Amino acid sequence: MTGHDSRGAGPSRRRFLQGVAAFGVGGGMLAACGDDDDASSGGGDGGGGDIPSARIGYVTPQTGSLAAFGEADAFVLAAMREELGDAVEIVDRDSESDSGRAGEVTQELINEGVELVLVSSTPDTTVPVASACDLGEVPCISTVAPWQPHYLGIGGELASDGDPPQASAYNWHFFWGLEDVIENFIALWEQSGAPKVVGGLWPNDPDGNAWSDAAVGFPPALEAAGFTVVDPGRFPVDTQDFSAQIGQFREEGVAIVSGVVPPPTFANYQSQALQQGFDPPVVTVAKALLFPSAVESFPQGEGLSTEVWWTGRHPFTSSLTGQTAAELAAAYEEETGAQSTQPLGFAHALFEVAVDALKRAGGADPDDLNEALGATNLATVVGSIDFSSGPVPNITKTPLVAGQWVAGEAYPLELAINVNEQLPDLPVDDTIQPIA
Repeated sequence: MTGHDSRGAGPSRRRFLQGVAAFGVGGGMLAACGDDDDASSGGGDGGGGDIPSARIGYVTPQTGSLAAFGEADAFVLAAMREELGDAVEIVDRDSESDSGRAGEVTQELINEGVELVLVSSTPDTTVPVASACDLGEVPCISTVAPWQPHYLGIGGELASDGDPPQASAYNWHFFWGLEDVIENFIALWEQSGAPKVVGGLWPNDPDGNAWSDAAVGFPPALEAAGFTVVDPGRFPVDTQDFSAQIGQFREEGVAIVSGVVPPPTFANYQSQALQQGFDPPVVTVAKALLFPSAVESFPQGEGLSTEVWWTGRHPFTSSLTGQTAAELAAAYEEETGAQSTQPLGFAHALFEVAVDALKRAGGADPDDLNEALGATNLATVVGSIDFSSGPVPNITKTPLVAGQWVAGEAYPLELAINVNEQLPDLPVDDTIQPIA
């Protein structure tokens, strides 16, 4: 998908797009509105001040292979409806872990008159949603997708010379980048003492293609740091047979397996690897190893390592509710009976940014709201969000650390922090230990 600067198109085009039936981003007639758009409002105090009336769309994967990213959605949506009261109507939709569906439900929301769209969870979701919002000239706040695959997916360009262009006039994105996860993974592996031979599980999807990229991905950075990279090539994310990858890893002496795959894909890979006697001392995989519910279900969860975007131990406080990260995590665990999960903080922060911009805009006019979003400089429960800071127009970064799943006290497995260079105020628990 490509982005474009539609600022000069004017409000008449926006009203036209919202007022007529349209085709979805991925083609095909839009489906009728589903049951998942129930948007009740509670009786909260408006988030500590007067909030202009607004209708907000919220798109995440609540079912399908990426459903673990949406585990905290019900909790966050209920809390936000209570906190924001009658002023704000939240209309949530399930992308079903499908890029085409993500674009379709976003166009439905635009046609129904939402004035702001919030979206989260991998470029497969954020890219089609942001692209639909750009076309409809509706402001969009996105997160939980490394900034490079998101930015490139909506039409951005990365060049060695010149300033990077604005990919979308209406999309505002916050998360970390490939440079950050590479830095954290290398630090983990240096701690481990494992031989510096890394096998890559990089699928043929937006994340996998970006992470394996010969210019900005893992291979050049790892080779520069003295690692040998064993790359079996891209594979469909729903691959059922990993024998070829496992065989090549074994033959070439891989001691560290890394990659970026959804939980079901990793579960399939690990089961086959263990059956075939391949059990390297370090397995550091993004996306699949983020969620306690998923890691506890894997054949061998203890000892796996991953990037860490947010925990209840992070030293941040919500600008909207005044909750610390610890209080937010505790409220989630008390309400759900489940261990806190990383997307919780970022789902909450989406609403922090939205409410802050609505207040400063003084209303939900898309142009005023978009201008207010561009001026955002807010301390949130996931850290500072300042859209003027780069690394590219309309995008800002949040800190990233790394850790390992270890036997827990309150839960079967808990995430220990091993690397904290980007967030020294978050204490380190231990160095990474080889998988037993």
